[in-house]
Amino acid sequence: MNECSIYTFSVVRSTTPAFLDRLPYLCAVLEGPDGTRFASLVEGYRDGMEIRVGDAVRAVGKDERGKERYALA
Repeated sequence: MNECSIYTFSVVRSTTPAFLDRLPYLCAVLEGPDGTRFASLVEGYRDGMEIRVGDAVRAVGKDERGKERYALA
């Protein structure tokens, strides 16, 4: 699944110490072309960016645990 869209999202501004270096970050439920929905962090968000339901995101590789990573398209 290379390209998905944002189904719903939240901009996270407060977190645990493990994620402090990522603030603010985008946590979203993504929807694939087949209608499958799943939660993911979305890379590339910067404070003040306008994000909308339906915006495209793309797969950018896998993390150290083998989980797909996604970024704003």
